[in-house]
Amino acid sequence: MSKKKATPAPKLAIDRQRAAERELNEAVDTAKRLKARSRDAKKKVKEAKKAAKEASKAARAARKAAEKARRAYKKTFEHAAKERKKAAKKRERIATPKRTTPSRNEPRSARGRGRDVERAHGRVWEVGEDAVDTEVPESTELDSDVPVVEG
Repeated sequence: MSKKKATPAPKLAIDRQRAAERELNEAVDTAKRLKARSRDAKKKVKEAKKAAKEASKAARAARKAAEKARRAYKKTFEHAAKERKKAAKKRERIATPKRTTPSRNEPRSARGRGRDVERAHGRVWEVGEDAVDTEVPESTELDSDVPVVEG
């Protein structure tokens, strides 16, 4: 004897159908959201790769510029050393600009100070009665540094 299966009530079948449709719609929505997220993530990855590539390019250019500057400095330094060596062999002074201000570390030259002292204390004149009464004979020779004034 075969038993017949009982058919479910029509209301129960409709509820199950609606629940299945709801689950299907939720799954579709979830899939769409995940697809959009994936698309956004792919765009971000692409932008990040592009930024990394540009940064790498800039870093490479900076390294090249630094190396170029290093080479130029080395060349200039070697050239200057060569020039100094030549100057030392010739025992010539290296041409440098003339100082416009005196050095703070070294005192003024003694020669300049000596002249100032001479001018201030060059001759002593006697003042008083003794000086008036005595006559000093004039020398016919003048010092070489005194100009001749005729009057």
